[in-house]
Amino acid sequence: MSRNRAGIALVVFVAIIGIYGAFTAGILTQSAYVTQNNPTEQIGNSIESGKQVLGNMIEKTTGIINPKPPPAKKELYQYALRVVNEDRKTHGVGPVVLSNIESAQNHADDMLNSGYFSHWNTDGVKPYATYTKLEGRGEVDENISYVMAHCLAANCFANSFDPFKEINDTEYSMMYDDASSNWGHRDNIINPDHTRVNFGIAYNSQRFYFVEHFENDIVDWKITQLNGNQLHLVGQIPSGYLLDHIEVFLDPSPKPLSSEDLNGMPPYNAGYYDQGELAGVILPQLTGNYYYTECGTGKTTLHSTKGDWCVDYTTFVNTSSFHNRIDIMSDVSKWQGTGLHTIYVSLKKPNGEQVSVSSMTLEYMR
Repeated sequence: MSRNRAGIALVVFVAIIGIYGAFTAGILTQSAYVTQNNPTEQIGNSIESGKQVLGNMIEKTTGIINPKPPPAKKELYQYALRVVNEDRKTHGVGPVVLSNIESAQNHADDMLNSGYFSHWNTDGVKPYATYTKLEGRGEVDENISYVMAHCLAANCFANSFDPFKEINDTEYSMMYDDASSNWGHRDNIINPDHTRVNFGIAYNSQRFYFVEHFENDIVDWKITQLNGNQLHLVGQIPSGYLLDHIEVFLDPSPKPLSSEDLNGMPPYNAGYYDQGELAGVILPQLTGNYYYTECGTGKTTLHSTKGDWCVDYTTFVNTSSFHNRIDIMSDVSKWQGTGLHTIYVSLKKPNGEQVSVSSMTLEYMR
């Protein structure tokens, strides 16, 4: 099927979308420690906790088309994968492969069944929580879109949408007609750190939902367990990469949300989502006469262009004897209790850049 944009859209509305600000996936961009002889230095130098991800709503009038048997989801996933990888190739980025996580489909089905459009779902959680709950262990970033059909006759046929055309048109819009979102959809699609994607496609006679969950899944995790207050992570990382630190973000405790809540109340109807509130950081344990400067008992100061944070911290030791392997145990009792706590594992690439490779919500880890 052609990648040229086709369609008879008469009215198009775009929600408030996009990446808000410049977010660096990792908190610490260089080693942060002080010696006992130099207590004035402080930890950290680049928090940008303003990550906000994407939504897109297209409303259009369509003509009546003859109903067709709906294609199998696997066929639609393969088509969506093809158009995504064509766009990535055009922009000089390697392909992603299809993931077996069903988080995007879960969200698309929930939106269709309950009649809403939001990055939150009716369980009251954001995409990364659902992703963790469904066994996802990479980091996930979501694009969503919604098409409403106003039929020119009294009733729509049950299968009046051509899903291949809607996928093609939506992907084109996200890639090449996304200036109003500061090109946030496009940047998500062609992010070179993404390795996998899973899709959600759900529709009836009047609504078509398309969801993309792009995953940074470069760690071959062997163990991701939370036993009481002990977080145990074991995995293989790519050659030349190093484990840098782990961020912890806090979201409110989940509560059931209605379609009215999700469509009409902030923050659910904002058209984007963030990581929640920065709650703490897990840092490499220092040796010798080095220690982290504290701003309170068990707290350290992190710096960014948006200000300073005095947050809880703890440390980890990588006990693996292999250079490209993670084997850590860390006490996360500081981040247990009310709310949902999501950890972001940050690696340092061979070129010194940081990449966040996991977004795991502790309360949903098994």
